[in-house]
Amino acid sequence: MRISRLAIRNFRNFRDLVIDPFPDNAVIVGENGIGKSNLLHALRLLLDPDLPYSARKLRTEDICEFSDRSLADGVEVRIEVDLVDIDESIGEDGTCDGCFVNLNPLTARLTYVFRPRLGLAAATEPLGRDDYEIRIFGGPNEQDAPRRFSDDVSLTVLPPLRDAVNELSRWRGSPLQDLLEARPPSRSALDTAATDVRDAMDTLAADPAITGLAGDLDTRLTDMAGPRLDVVPTLGFASSIPDRLLRSIRLFVDTNRTRSVGETSTGNANVVYLGLLLERLASRKARDLIVAGLLAVEEPEAHLHPVLQRQLFRYLLRNETSLVVTTHSPHIAAVTDLESLILLRADSSGATVAACAGHANLSKDEVADLERYLDANRAELLFCSMAILVEGPSETYLLPAIASTLGFDLDAHGVIVADISGTNFGPYRRLLGQPALNIPDVVVTDGDPFSGKRYVAAGLTRAAKFAYTNELEQEITAQVTALMAAGGKTDPTDARLAAMKSNVFVGVDTLEPDLAPLLADEMIAAYQELDDSDSLVGQFTAAVESFRVGTSDDERRAELLRRIKSVSKGRYSQRLADHVHGSDPQSLLGDLELADEKEINALDQVETASLLLSAGTYGYVLAALDRASWIIRGHSILQVLNMPESEPENPE
Repeated sequence: MRISRLAIRNFRNFRDLVIDPFPDNAVIVGENGIGKSNLLHALRLLLDPDLPYSARKLRTEDICEFSDRSLADGVEVRIEVDLVDIDESIGEDGTCDGCFVNLNPLTARLTYVFRPRLGLAAATEPLGRDDYEIRIFGGPNEQDAPRRFSDDVSLTVLPPLRDAVNELSRWRGSPLQDLLEARPPSRSALDTAATDVRDAMDTLAADPAITGLAGDLDTRLTDMAGPRLDVVPTLGFASSIPDRLLRSIRLFVDTNRTRSVGETSTGNANVVYLGLLLERLASRKARDLIVAGLLAVEEPEAHLHPVLQRQLFRYLLRNETSLVVTTHSPHIAAVTDLESLILLRADSSGATVAACAGHANLSKDEVADLERYLDANRAELLFCSMAILVEGPSETYLLPAIASTLGFDLDAHGVIVADISGTNFGPYRRLLGQPALNIPDVVVTDGDPFSGKRYVAAGLTRAAKFAYTNELEQEITAQVTALMAAGGKTDPTDARLAAMKSNVFVGVDTLEPDLAPLLADEMIAAYQELDDSDSLVGQFTAAVESFRVGTSDDERRAELLRRIKSVSKGRYSQRLADHVHGSDPQSLLGDLELADEKEINALDQVETASLLLSAGTYGYVLAALDRASWIIRGHSILQVLNMPESEPENPE
């Protein structure tokens, strides 16, 4: 049995959340405060048999602030869960009797409703918590209360483990208590152990030091409280009563029973605690106390190193048939099947909505490629507010440096520059776009105009494939066809502007030659630090200078790229990024001339991108960062020209 659909209305972050289909195993990601824990609590309101009635009765703060009504106005909170894969062989169909809403596939529905009591919905006076009723029912009929369901199906929610040692040190409520009471030692073993404990304690009690300590304490207590104090201090290490001896059992983490759980690491203690909880759930299933178990784990990565995070998560996936996990860990996200990923994010009103990676229109091979791509570093793509997709590592160093110099801190705004190691941007855009994750993105790609001596307009041809609409694809394709017919002798600006309508920013050539007119001094300084050959430094300098003054040719271009490759493109880009940081913003905006602040403020995002594209061969990089700034900050990077030098950016 597993969840196939979840709907939450007017509860906490969720005004109208629907996840349909709900993944077999769901991994829920999202920024802090977006509602991951609240989603699990919504499941508990409906499915957790251990949650008391008082906790199911909502308060003012439980009502979604984005709802049309408040608690005082007569709001209705509704949570629905559909369940499928109901196994008749173990009696799950009997558990769901009266809850079915569909027979093919066999689907049961459970509903939680918190609403004004009958006759109060139209009240003129503000309503209070006591004016509301709670209804939990199965199927389409509110009269069908699923009495057996709460007994036969258990939702176990494992909260973030912050202090497992303290949890395990208590007997009452500990998972160890449940396990020992379910699987107690034999009576004869308890009686024998109790006798041995009594003999051992009698031996210790006969020791003069122990006797003296107990006597001194008794004297002090009598002096403090008088003879009416009904306390006789007696030292021992366990109860000698067999039934109570069970409570003295403690968990150790070594075979010699010398190290308690409190003496291991916090991460190890958390794993032990999680293991006990899972064992308790398995024990309940084995004893037929429950028919099915649903497991939800909140932030399983707490205090665990990355390798153990991945190992633990893989174990949960293998062993739990219906699993819901919330996480902030890119290490866990990196080993998650794409179809399991659910991203929670705020919509335009501020309410939380869900986006599912499984909704992307991807082929089996594309899914496999993306899952290989999303390693622990690249999995940050799933946690970002926006992605800038680029071809290689050079852009990942240089674009953040240029943006920072222009007053746009990408990290502070959650913007990731993602190196896809190639030019196949299509699967990534489909994963990030609608109806999948719905994360905004821009693409920065090389122009690659020639293949040998033949004009191919490879960058613009790629851009046509990534267009948002068929009409835009046809527009770019027609312009590329005309360019190729002219052998590349006509201006490609119109085609590049058309590509920008789909947030694809195409270079003139490749990154380094395109940036050379803008960053000539920085490029030369960076190379000088990596090559101690005066002759080679001179050749590189001459090549860069030819781009600055507009006299470059194929030989100079080849020399520029050859020299960068010789010192490693990634290493060179890192060093160049260091030189770009702290540059004068005005110098990075090239030859743009804007009259005043009023002129800048009058431009929209299409106009600023067009203006930046015209700045030079490097303009597409500036235009891409400008589009990202409009999407995330709501204004152009040109605003940096109006900003006092000492004024820091205030990311929101």
